[in-house]
Amino acid sequence: MSTVTLATVCMNVVFDKKKNLEKYFRFIDEAAAKNANLIAFPEQSLQGYLQNLGQFKLETMEYQHANAEVVPEGESTQALIAKAKEKNMYIIWGMTERDKERYDVLYNAAVLVGPEGFLGVYRKVHQPLDEKHVYFDGHEWPVFDTKIGKIGMLICYDKSFPESTRELALRGAEILVMPTAWPLTTVGADYKTDYCKYLYDLYDCVRAAENQCFFISSNHVGVSGDHEFFGHSRIVGPNGRVIVETGIQEGLAVTTVDVKEKIVKARTIDFLGLCQLKDRKPSTYTMISSPIKESR
Repeated sequence: MSTVTLATVCMNVVFDKKKNLEKYFRFIDEAAAKNANLIAFPEQSLQGYLQNLGQFKLETMEYQHANAEVVPEGESTQALIAKAKEKNMYIIWGMTERDKERYDVLYNAAVLVGPEGFLGVYRKVHQPLDEKHVYFDGHEWPVFDTKIGKIGMLICYDKSFPESTRELALRGAEILVMPTAWPLTTVGADYKTDYCKYLYDLYDCVRAAENQCFFISSNHVGVSGDHEFFGHSRIVGPNGRVIVETGIQEGLAVTTVDVKEKIVKARTIDFLGLCQLKDRKPSTYTMISSPIKESR
């Protein structure tokens, strides 16, 4: 496809799968009316993000276990596969996935479906705070070859680690999609809205620019449980500039781009400061995959 229409959702999420799925369908219909080829939804937006983060409570885990689904056999994934085929669209959303073999194992997952059906799932690698008590870590960085380009997924905290998007870019990803649950304030710290916004904006733009990929973030907005979320779902170009975003309200951000043309241009421009993947020196990065030695 020469041009691709990308859409990302800023969504207020409730702790009710049926209601969230109904809202998914409304946004998908709206995106289809704008000829979108891809739509992204926030982290854990099917079941709802964790409550009491930093002050873990058993009911949080009980709710996620009760509402988890196996992928792709689960009813929600099957419903979204049918919707993707109906609208000829790729759909990515965040959810609690149950392991097929081990009933008690849950993952914080992002699922990709499309006109072809189920394409795959990404399981969050970097787990902050109480996510460690609810979800098992993922260990892979899959890239999916689709009709609109090669798609790599990450989830929220993953974007704080440059290795995540660099791994996806080196595996061939052209479109990086990040469902997130980014708050207005950071749990357990004095960082207020300005600092949270600073990091959110910084990471989105830098991860796009340093890999010359499109970067799509989809965030919660408003109050959900005991969290208030930042919103600002957006699409960033491979030059690190924001193309379109929703702001601090629920809604849809849409743009039409030539994915391959923009990436080729970004990766061949002779501009001091814009990282060029071809100029990497892998042989010099001797510590990049070594575990950190924590200070005592």
